[in-house]
Amino acid sequence: MHKIIRPFFVFFTVILLLSSCAGKIPLFSKRVDGSAFHIKDANIAEKGGKTEEAIASAEMVRVGVLLPLTGNFEKLGEALRNAAMMSLFDVGSQRLILQFYDTEGTAEGARKASELAINQGAELIIGPVYAKAVRAVRPATHSADVGVITFSSDPVNLGDGVYTISTLTSQQVEHIVRFACEKGYKRFAVLSQDNAVGDIVSMAAKAAVDACGGMITKAAFYDPKTDDLQSAVASIMPRLMEDLETERDDEVKRLEKAKEQVALGKPVLIKNEETGEMEEKEMSLEQLQATIDVMKEQELVRDPFEFDAILVPEEGSRLRSLGALFSYYDVPSEIRILGTSQWADSKPAREPALIGGWFSHLPSEGFAVFAGRYKDIYGEKPPRIASQAYDAVALAAILAETGSFSFNNLTAASGFKGVDGLFRLLPNGLSERGLQVLGVEKKGTVTLSPAAEVFETAPMFSPDVYIKDFRHSPDLITMPVAEGEEQTENQEQANEEQAEEQPKEQKKEDSLENYHPLFQ
Repeated sequence: MHKIIRPFFVFFTVILLLSSCAGKIPLFSKRVDGSAFHIKDANIAEKGGKTEEAIASAEMVRVGVLLPLTGNFEKLGEALRNAAMMSLFDVGSQRLILQFYDTEGTAEGARKASELAINQGAELIIGPVYAKAVRAVRPATHSADVGVITFSSDPVNLGDGVYTISTLTSQQVEHIVRFACEKGYKRFAVLSQDNAVGDIVSMAAKAAVDACGGMITKAAFYDPKTDDLQSAVASIMPRLMEDLETERDDEVKRLEKAKEQVALGKPVLIKNEETGEMEEKEMSLEQLQATIDVMKEQELVRDPFEFDAILVPEEGSRLRSLGALFSYYDVPSEIRILGTSQWADSKPAREPALIGGWFSHLPSEGFAVFAGRYKDIYGEKPPRIASQAYDAVALAAILAETGSFSFNNLTAASGFKGVDGLFRLLPNGLSERGLQVLGVEKKGTVTLSPAAEVFETAPMFSPDVYIKDFRHSPDLITMPVAEGEEQTENQEQANEEQAEEQPKEQKKEDSLENYHPLFQ
């Protein structure tokens, strides 16, 4: 029986947001004036309304927030700063001081900002946003023993005091596959991008099916830079009836033409039905005609699908294009199509094949409240990532009251609850979140499994976050055993030996940031 981990930190954000809506916490009366913070000089941004005596009565704790406040990503940086300030005002910590630093949207800018933040007393860093910038700040933060809560989910940069607050595709994949497995789906196909994202998706799916007694029987990967999706989809589908009919018609034509050779006493190539190989066979014209007649009258039967569910972690028009291909290949409705939170804003119900699909997603109620308040204050909708800035500052405020940003406190097993629900930072730098499962219906989505309210078990994580080219590993696919066929003892031993040879060393030389917006 699972032991429920009781949270000892306050479940802060959702309660604060709901209280704000009820009028218990005052909202901003106007847009925050960014000019008051003098970003270049890293002047302190404090919540208004406190007296100097009140601030001086407790030891203050400084947190550096590294954002792209100028340059190509200025608009995103401004949105994250806005969300951070909302959180600072809402939580109302008596000890927390935020110090904003401009990374200028570059790795070098992030390096300089991190060094300045540490020199000016920052005991925790929130940010940067992008993987190159995270890589650039690591030397300074590691040397100073200062923790980092970043918005980047590139696993190459995580660990050793660097944590992501981002929602991870790997966890979403594991969550939806486990859910499907519990519902009786045991044979899975994977359809993903032919890059590092495909590696992470494959690893997560493999871990989930191994844990629940399932198997991955088919996998295909497509180039995300091209529009050719059909080749990948076709490779995991049984042949269409029209293809079988075309193949039969071509074979009949070949045999009809071969009558001339048979009349001269020459052999004809005939397919051996047992081996599937073409073999030369001596035949009379009568025998050849009988073979042709049988072939014409034979009822064609399409090969069965070799999976019960297919995982498609894709978004937008590409997701819907894949759905259209599923219709083209007559994927039956009993095969479940699975996805991740990328489905949420992709209007999957527009494609009939995706109706009935399931996908994992963050709980949305908290973000809806947050987004409404953000728009009231700043006059525009926040980007989805803005909630992470809000939660990171709220977490810092809670830990500031304990007086410590120690790695043990940052990775408390009980976790925290924020705008996007339950989450916790893990010692290897990854994050874990309470996820829900949604089902696609014609008019929207329905909740099939609500998000967890508390973590019921201690965090479990593999030291291997990412293995390069795992998507092409022979360990990924398990060939289904035909009905009535059993593996011999030698086959089982060979499978065990193959599993033991799976590469263990984490590959870091292949940076993920160039592959997908997920790795920011």
